Amino acid sequence: MSQATKSKYEEMGVDPHKSNVRKIFGAVVNNDYPGAFVNIVEDPSIIKQVLTQHQDGDGSKSVQRMLHYLETKDETIFRYMVDDALSMNTGDIAAAGFVFGTWVLTDILNVNLGKELKEIVMQSVAIRFQELKELYKKNGFNSFLFLGGETADLKNQITPGTFVFDIGITAWAKKDDLITGNIKPDDKIYGFASDGKAKWEQEPNSGIGSNGLTLARSCLMHQEYNFKYNPVIPNSFYEGKFKVWDTPQILGRLTVSEALLSPTRQWAIVIHKILSHLKKMNCSHLLHGITMNTGGGATKIKNIGRGGIVYYKQMPKMPPLFELIQEESGETLRGMYETFNCGVGIDLIGKDDPRLHEVLREVSRECGIKLYELGHCEACEGKNKVILYTGEEYIEYS
Repeated sequence: MSQATKSKYEEMGVDPHKSNVRKIFGAVVNNDYPGAFVNIVEDPSIIKQVLTQHQDGDGSKSVQRMLHYLETKDETIFRYMVDDALSMNTGDIAAAGFVFGTWVLTDILNVNLGKELKEIVMQSVAIRFQELKELYKKNGFNSFLFLGGETADLKNQITPGTFVFDIGITAWAKKDDLITGNIKPDDKIYGFASDGKAKWEQEPNSGIGSNGLTLARSCLMHQEYNFKYNPVIPNSFYEGKFKVWDTPQILGRLTVSEALLSPTRQWAIVIHKILSHLKKMNCSHLLHGITMNTGGGATKIKNIGRGGIVYYKQMPKMPPLFELIQEESGETLRGMYETFNCGVGIDLIGKDDPRLHEVLREVSRECGIKLYELGHCEACEGKNKVILYTGEEYIEYS
């Protein structure tokens, strides 16, 4: 079994598990449901109602967007940062059951851009927010509210020619609709593919999501970009051989930059369909936990539940972009699976019951997203563990 070593992602100064964040803030964070996927508190104003708040963004993908724009002059590339920032929020809260109540969203756009480019970025955000609101409404989200936010010119804090985009969301749910992470031994583990093309998506998705981009950009993008746009493209860390428009055979018709910028799938739509079907069948109790495989990648599942569970998962073959990243970076399989989702965007854990199986298969058909039967849960002492079988080796994470 593979032994734990520091991943290349960690060597670059990134903590994929946010261990320090949990350690420092854990004692002061309010959370009435510690087994759930996000922090949840009971609503002090309304009985039997709970609320959550969440913030996230598209991370260093914005640096790749700027590089892509400078090389291609394609203004539309900025729109899809809304997909990433939105799904990084809505997917997480949906994994705890927040899909039937009200959502209130705000955004923060911190920029150090010229006037013309700043307007292009702001217009891109507005256009895509409206498109995504309509997409969510078509898929059953009837109370999706956007209240604007903050756009700040930070000339001293943000590298010239760059920006940072984040979204915040506050959401409400009924207690009975929560997914609290009540994982049990003998539960089955399923997964939905992060790559391919969902029925609402316009282009095939590489599956990259919004995690691991620091490593992916560093190992793939050409060394000349360290100097070509400096300081617009910060940090001289590019070590790769690919230009923005290069199309290595393994990626099919996607360019390297297009593959890196594939939007994070709107997992809340998938989860809403699953929970709606289960609710109609009066068997919501069959689903015990959901994880969106962001920071921590395929090992994210060990963060839900109250401990005492080993999650055994047999991983499918990695999609082409992840194979390319591993080949070019030299990252170990252990490092790949704790940095990237490696082809599985969400995990679902529940009772081994034919009704749950059928709901997941039906949603897979409705969405056009591949469903995997990944594994099962067993009891253990102490903290949760994950054991992955990659087709080549077993890897344990604890």
